[in-house]
Amino acid sequence: MADLSDPDLGAAYYRSTDPVKNLKIRVKLSRISSSNIVPQSNFEQDGSNLEMQKVQESMQDIEERVFEWQQKEFSKRELDLYQNIDNCTSQLEKDYHAKVMEILNKGQQHNRLFTYVDHDNFSQQDEAVFFMTSSPKETPTVLADKMAHLRRRKIGGGKKARERSSAFVPKLNIVEETPSEELRNKNHIMAAPAQVMYIMADLGPKDRAYEDGDEVILCSLQLDANGVLCMRPDFNRGRKPYVAETASLGREVFEYTIEHNSKVMSRQEQDKELKMYREIYSRHKDFLSACVGHEFELPPPEVLRLMVCGEIEKARNFEYDDIYIHFFVDIPKNWKVDRHQQLSWVTQTCATKVEGREDVAHFSFPFEFEMFYKDESYLEEHKDPFPHFPFILMEVLSLDSWNRFRTEGYTYLAIPPRPGVYRETVNCWRPLGSSLVSEMRRFFIGGSPELEDPTYTAIPSTFDDPYLSKYGFRTESTGSVDVKFNVIMQSRSFLEKKASKKSLGSLLDTLGINTVQQNIQSVLEAFKKARQRMVIARENATRELLKDSKHKNDLFSRTK
Repeated sequence: MADLSDPDLGAAYYRSTDPVKNLKIRVKLSRISSSNIVPQSNFEQDGSNLEMQKVQESMQDIEERVFEWQQKEFSKRELDLYQNIDNCTSQLEKDYHAKVMEILNKGQQHNRLFTYVDHDNFSQQDEAVFFMTSSPKETPTVLADKMAHLRRRKIGGGKKARERSSAFVPKLNIVEETPSEELRNKNHIMAAPAQVMYIMADLGPKDRAYEDGDEVILCSLQLDANGVLCMRPDFNRGRKPYVAETASLGREVFEYTIEHNSKVMSRQEQDKELKMYREIYSRHKDFLSACVGHEFELPPPEVLRLMVCGEIEKARNFEYDDIYIHFFVDIPKNWKVDRHQQLSWVTQTCATKVEGREDVAHFSFPFEFEMFYKDESYLEEHKDPFPHFPFILMEVLSLDSWNRFRTEGYTYLAIPPRPGVYRETVNCWRPLGSSLVSEMRRFFIGGSPELEDPTYTAIPSTFDDPYLSKYGFRTESTGSVDVKFNVIMQSRSFLEKKASKKSLGSLLDTLGINTVQQNIQSVLEAFKKARQRMVIARENATRELLKDSKHKNDLFSRTK
């Protein structure tokens, strides 16, 4: 099990609203020598050993620098390359030549720590990938690139020497068992434009010319357009230093630490920034309000606006394949629609598939409509005491490759008088003929009994009696249809204070939609009171009967 004090080799992500130019990173690089390993208590306190200790301290080769975002620092290779004007062809290289000559004229010594910024021609692939052949045309594969980075990070894991050959760090596994949402977006969505920066180290001897393999990446930084900073590896935060090993014959080992060195804002600066952000957000809010406007579309007074957004999800267990659904909205009394509103739809023809023990046809057919309700009756006796919400009448049909047309079933869906999300399963039925000939016609040549009035599925449009009876109408149960829909209601009554807590109930009371529920409740209350009176009367009658029988018994005993 890995120690918690071991360095974290994975990537760290930071998001900040501050300008990235304020970012400062302090890197400390030191070469590990025998003087670092031998404890100081083992030194003898004599003159020769003290002199040897000073020599060993001078050999420690410690360097510490603070880097800012996109701060360019030149390496030994770049100093040798850009000091010759013949090697500079682009404008960027000429600018580098001027800066290099200025550094050389000042006599500044070469530093191990340097950087590659976003506009440099540096690729991490050049440092990390090891080619299998000497062919100049060889290009690394994606797997070789990933494995090369894993191999490099494992060497710099800060583990003990005896553990490096057999150690396994779970974080280095290229297969992520439980990927995060950010990792999914990074791998499957087009990456946003980003800037990169590399903090490098030249681990070769200072008195030797540059050789391939001397430059090692200590830290890579990537900032995307969304303000997310990806840093690999993360800050040490008190953990053990990272380890870097040279590729030369000496195999020297270096340790380095990465610390956050940005200036911390004072309390006054934080308050000032918070005040500035509040002002910016306030102005942005005013701008959006000006774009949207203050007028919100409302229905006329005493009018209920109903909007239904739904979807015909699927149909199940019908007799024949290749089915489609024709459905429309039946408009009840006192409901109105816009003349351009679509109220009838036909789905696509869908083949069924077996799911479990059911034959299912998935439609996923969307629909929506908008209606308005207002009771325009002036007299109370003319008002409808039983207002109804709209019905969706459905007819399921089938049409095969021989153009045989069949009616598979009828059904209807009543829109609930409450807003919300609903998922309903409505069962279907189809009318039967009076003889066996109709069933044979349905099987061989297609065709089946149909309803002359489609509204007969629910309440016929010509029905005006108090009771509806469909006795004697021969039907057969068929399949079912699954519907998912959202009911949205809007009215000015919602804005009233008296309707703030029970806005929907007050609205429906105003519009007369709750009359049925109120009548039923009043009947139940009257029945409850009558039952209580009957129980009391029965108890009184029983008490009087017992009293009379006792009185008669007393008189009979006295007579004897």
